[in-house]
This record gives sequence, C-alpha cells and structure tokens, in this order.
Amino acid sequence: MSTARTAAPEIDRLVLSVNRAVGPRHGPQLQALADEVGLDSLEMLPNLYDFLAAGRLTPELARLRMRYAPGGAVERRLGELRDKGLLGESEGSTEASPFFRTLLDALATARADVARSAWGNHPELVATVADNAATVASATSDDHVVAVVHRDMPEPAEPEARLFHRLTTLRYIRQHDHAEAWLRRHLTAEEMVAMTELWHGETIDTSHPGLPGLDGKGYTDDGSLTDKGRQVRQAIEDDTNTLAQVSFDVLEPATATAFIDALRRLPSATP
Repeated sequence: MSTARTAAPEIDRLVLSVNRAVGPRHGPQLQALADEVGLDSLEMLPNLYDFLAAGRLTPELARLRMRYAPGGAVERRLGELRDKGLLGESEGSTEASPFFRTLLDALATARADVARSAWGNHPELVATVADNAATVASATSDDHVVAVVHRDMPEPAEPEARLFHRLTTLRYIRQHDHAEAWLRRHLTAEEMVAMTELWHGETIDTSHPGLPGLDGKGYTDDGSLTDKGRQVRQAIEDDTNTLAQVSFDVLEPATATAFIDALRRLPSATP
C-alpha cells in the first residue's frame, strides 16, 4: 500500500474542510479586525498567519509556501503589510507588530474553534492521526523547507488544533514533493496550475498564462489536454506519491493501516 497516495485525499479533505468553515463562522469578526489594522482583505493571511505569529516567515519561505500565486503577488502583499507598520524584520525573519498579532491570534482561534467542533468528540481518532502525523513529519528530509519549519514551530495546546497543525505539515511535505515532480519536467507554476485544472476536467480561459507554455510543449491543444499532456500529468502524480512515500515509510504496515483508517473515520468540518 502507498500510504502517501491513500492518505493524501483524506488529509486534504480534513484540512480544507476546516479552512472552508472558518469564513462562514468567523469571517465578519476576522474582517472587522483586519479593518482595524487597515487591511481591506485577509488576502494570504490564512496561508501565512502561523509562520508570521511564530516569527518564522522569511521572503523565501513565503515564496515557497505560495509558489502558485501570481508572479510578484507575495512580495506585494508583504510590502503592503510592512508599509502599514504591521511587519518588521528580526534576524532575517518577518516579525508581526503587537497590533497585527491580535488579528493573527484571532485567525488561530477561529481555526481551533472549527477543528474542535469537528473532532472534539473523537479523541481516540485524533490521537491516532496526530501521533502518526508527527512520526511522518519527523522523518521528512530538511529540503522540505516549509514542512520542516512548520513542524518545528510551537504547536497548539488543544488536541484538535494540534492535529490540524500536524495535518497541515503533511500537506507541506506533499506540496514540496509535488513541486519536485513537475520541476523535473521543466514546467512552471503557471503551467502546472493550468495542467492540473484541465486534468480535473475543469475549463480554463484561453488567456490563462500557463497555456502558451503547455501548447509549446505539446501538452495542450485548443485549451484541452492532449494525450501526451494527460500522460505527463499522471506521471507527475505518480512521482509525487513516490517521493512523498519516503517520509511515510517510517510507519510500519500495521501502523500505516491504522493511520489511514483513523483518517477516514474523522469527519469533515462543517460551516
């Protein structure tokens, strides 16, 4: 069994369900706090808040975490936060101002609330998944920069929030391995976004910035994946699973089976 391949959709389901429930439950409160610090939106903050709160965000880490963002978007957002006096620099890392930290802490509290409501009645499943997620994360190599930094940051005290933190680390492991797989095929982030959307059967605008490169490589034609493109995209997925499995190999077969079972039994968060 490829634990990495089997676990990936369950990890995505759990993490994304929590993320998606935060807005309906806590969006107005969070936006009100954003307004107080002079921000029109929460753009990128849900993706970066924990690194910011821990004082671990560097420009390079932000770029790797947000590698699929449009070119220059991460730099512009961080520049905006600095210009508003919300961020400073300390020993090469970005440091949040006390005023800004109120918003960052509220983001963490909102996620913890959603995780608690989803998983609070399943302590044994939470413990099984969290313990094994920590084991996998401890086995990942140092080149998984985002995952390693996230793994080593202080964890939430509440079991459900701690589980969310550890599952997010596992997603960062896969994110790195996925990027390794498509970079080996000389694709850009824009091309990979377009290819994946088409691979999932979605329709994309013909002006998508990733299409010209895919057309030139013979992977798309007239806004659709060619047979060659589908084969390459599947090969990228297979390579991602192979690379990610290196971290998951730390789990013994019986332990891996119990981990997958517990993942599947944990419910998704609801708005």
